Amino acid sequence: MLPIQKKSEEGQALVLLVLGFVAFLGFAALAIDGGMVYSDRRHAQNGADASSLGGAGSAGNTMESLGVFYANFDCSGFGNAATDIGQVHVAALAAASTRATSNDYSIDYDISDNHGVVATCVDDEDKGSYIDKYIDVNTHITRVTDTALIHFVYSGPVQEQVEAVARVRPRTPLAFGHAVVAFNDAPCQGNSLIGIKFSGSSDVDINGGGVYSNGCMVCSGGAFDVDVVDGNVNYADSTNCTGGDPVSPPPQQVSPLPSGSLTADPPDCTGLPNQGSHSGGGTINPGTYTQITISNGSLVMNPGLYCITGSPNAFRANGGDISGDGVTIYVQNGGVDVSGNVDPIDLRAPDANPDPSPAISGMLFYVETGGNAVQLTGNNNSYYEGMIYAPNGDVTISGGNGTFPTFNTQIVGYNVEITGNATVDINFNGAENYANPPKLDLQE
Repeated sequence: MLPIQKKSEEGQALVLLVLGFVAFLGFAALAIDGGMVYSDRRHAQNGADASSLGGAGSAGNTMESLGVFYANFDCSGFGNAATDIGQVHVAALAAASTRATSNDYSIDYDISDNHGVVATCVDDEDKGSYIDKYIDVNTHITRVTDTALIHFVYSGPVQEQVEAVARVRPRTPLAFGHAVVAFNDAPCQGNSLIGIKFSGSSDVDINGGGVYSNGCMVCSGGAFDVDVVDGNVNYADSTNCTGGDPVSPPPQQVSPLPSGSLTADPPDCTGLPNQGSHSGGGTINPGTYTQITISNGSLVMNPGLYCITGSPNAFRANGGDISGDGVTIYVQNGGVDVSGNVDPIDLRAPDANPDPSPAISGMLFYVETGGNAVQLTGNNNSYYEGMIYAPNGDVTISGGNGTFPTFNTQIVGYNVEITGNATVDINFNGAENYANPPKLDLQE
């Protein structure tokens, strides 16, 4: 009988050890090289983001310095360095490239190889209620990671391709330049003042910009006449105006405007001298007042910021005459009431140059409170230039006698009524009204 031979198990541990070592190398490769790939991708993405933001920021600054604003933003010369918009293009690409270089990426002006930067200009994107205008700076970066272990099983390059797009819009008037704007987004309720209301027997002429209600548009009675030149009459929710109402062009329903296009930062009254209360004529200086009123005499307002804290009639005039060139009147508590008996009245917001801070360029009245925030009655010797802004209250504009041209302004309120029994003339010029500075954001 042959002896029983036992199988040797020697060497099994070595096989297991080899298999375990291979698995260990796999996990090590995943941990080490995966971490390197993630880190390099993050670095490349940060570099692309910084490049696009740097280019868009330079584009915004160049638009400001050259006076390229929403009204004159024209992409037709974007590729021509001899034009203003062409200089914006050059500045955007140069700044994007410089920023990429500072992060160790050398890029060209071609993204077809996924390693470069381009800028595109858009001036005709129809959003229904407005035309969007902007410049996009698009950066692509490709980065190759030097791996430690993956090359044992993969011979090709390990690379990351990332993209960033930064968008910058030019200095843009509130509500994209509509001359008469109401914030209230509620639907119509009969003839109540909700949104924008045309009433009375006035002849309303609006030149430039058009009319926009974020909610309702009301036509009360048929004695008034509204003519808008170089603009539309739009509402976002509802209207009781009919085809027979004398509004030209006829009101059209559109999509709501972006909320950010309707807001303006308030003035900063910090550090202004306390001027107490003023009544009557004389010459006054900028500062903080509890109230400013006049019923007779001549009131001259020197240039600057007037912060008024009193109520209910913080700024009230029912006689005499008023003049002020380069003034911003900021009503923190109370309202503005100027009757047609003030003759003449000439109030003008500050120009952009030189910098009027703490007054605000293009801002004539900024009224914080609700209720009857602003009531202005014009006559043939009335002149207002600059934005009338009351985001929380009602604005009533009327004409007592022939008024031409009374309101060289943009009228923005929670609700706005245009009424009276004479001509109310509104001319909108973006260069004379407040505008939000260039807006920059990262799209992707």
